[in-house]
Parts: sequence; C-alpha cells; structure tokens
Amino acid sequence: MALTSSLRFPVLFMLLLFIHGCQDKKGSSSNAKRSIRYRDQSAEIPVHPKRVISLSPAVTEILFSVLPDSLVVGITPLCNFPEVNTRNKSRVEVYPLNVEKVLQLKPDVIFSEEGITSPQDAAHLRQLGIPVILFHYDKTRDIVDAMDSVRSWVVPETKTSNIIALRMQLNEQEKKQTTIPDSQRPGILCVTWMDPIFAYGFETWMTDKIRLAGGKNVLSEKLDKPYPALQRETILKLNPDILFGGTFEKMDTSFFRMYPELKNISAYKTKMVFELNDDLASRPGPRFMLGIREIEQHAEASRALRQKN
Repeated sequence: MALTSSLRFPVLFMLLLFIHGCQDKKGSSSNAKRSIRYRDQSAEIPVHPKRVISLSPAVTEILFSVLPDSLVVGITPLCNFPEVNTRNKSRVEVYPLNVEKVLQLKPDVIFSEEGITSPQDAAHLRQLGIPVILFHYDKTRDIVDAMDSVRSWVVPETKTSNIIALRMQLNEQEKKQTTIPDSQRPGILCVTWMDPIFAYGFETWMTDKIRLAGGKNVLSEKLDKPYPALQRETILKLNPDILFGGTFEKMDTSFFRMYPELKNISAYKTKMVFELNDDLASRPGPRFMLGIREIEQHAEASRALRQKN
C-alpha cells in the first residue's frame, strides 16, 4: 500500500536521522581511544593502532613476533632481526633521540625499554602527545608477558600460539634447573667492558638467565648500579668458574694482559672463558631460549669438569 503524503515526511526524517547516527558512530569509533597500563605507566592509544615505533632492538624483535609487519613504521639503526622485517624500515636515531624523525612517522604509540630510552626522552615524547611505554625485565617471564601485552593492546585478535609455546619452553626450563643443587652450579661473571671492568650485576636480566641455564651470577647481591664497576680484588675474591666477555684467546691477549693477577681465577686456569652472542646476551626478546641454551652448554661443561677433577 502506498504511503500518504502525511506519512512520507516523518518516515523520511527518521531515515535521515538513522543514517546520520550511523555516520557519527563510525566517525567516533575511528577516533576511539583505550587506556593501557604497564607497571606504573599508563597511556591512551587508539583502539586499533596503525603506526607503531620501536626505540629498542629487543622491543623490535618483540613487535615483529606478535604484530603484522605493516604496523611497525620505525625502528632503530641497531635493529637487525628478523632481517626480512627490518630491512626496509625507517630508522630513528636514539642517542640522541631524533624527535623530528619520530614526528614525521606520526606514531600512534611508541614502545621501548628502560635503560635504552631515558625518562627525559619519554617525558618529552609524552608532552608532544605521543603515547610511550617503556618495558622493564626483572625475570625472563617478563619478556613473554611483554609480548602478550603488546599483542592484546594492538592486535588482540592475533593468535597466541608462539607466546604459548615460549611459556611452555620456559616452564620446562624452570623444572629442569630446579634439579641442580646450588653447590653444583658454576659461578659465572659476565663482563660488559674491560677498562674499567663493568659486569652484569645482580639486578639485571642476566642473573635470571644464568639461573635458568644452571649457573649462578657471582654478583649475588644488590650493588649501587645494575652494571657495577669491579675492582680486581673483588673478582679475585669472587673467583668465577666461568667468565663471559670474549674468546679465551682474545681475553688472554687483552683482558688478562691488562690484569695479569686475574689469571689466578678458576675460569682462567680451566680455560672456561667464552664469548657470548652479543645480541642474544643483551636483548631481552623472544629469542631468550637461544641465549639460555648458549650459557647452559658452558655451565654443563664446567660441571662435568669439576666432577672429573
């Protein structure tokens, strides 16, 4: 039945209101924000972020493990893994931070790492209206949690199979290391600089990684800095079973030549002096199991040597 002229206008008016309402809702959803929290940090980011920047090589590896490649629009000059993902990405200098480049890339959110991005730089970026989250890792498990957080904040629909697999591997490694008594764990010193001598302190992720590998960090107490400067007398007293810092040949002609008295430590006498893959050692990212296994093989060799002797 045809509508009368008296009914056409109200129906048309309601139809226009409905269309306008749908447009408003669509427009508002495109600008919708959501609150995210990480430890003592909070940020307002788009519900569907389209442009993400990483200011840390480790965080870059995390992002590419859980996000589509197209969402990552900026990384640092040191980011080199995965090579296929990092090859053609825009680079942002971190020291000093190239704020102009950051603004050119128009990020919806920036992820970085404490100790890589300074609190001052993070505060500056936030003042410019750019959300920033700085990750911090006390334990290896914090890395997996960071991966899951990024996924849930940016692309919650993404599958979690790789995250679940890493959690399972970590759980198995935890069970394995609990079978090793403390008396059989080799003491490990991981040197980061030779002159003066700096090392991974107790409050670094390296301590947990060494524990999971079946060893123990000889720097077993909280010191003034995460990467403390060490005196030669301290190292002699700690007497590490394993020293990480370079190959035996390299360290013998550099480190131990500068500090000949350190040839008295157990690690030198047994030639338990090794080089670690620097990226695996220094980057708390999704390749952490490879870093643990690298340390583990040397810890097992040290235990076997001690049992033999």
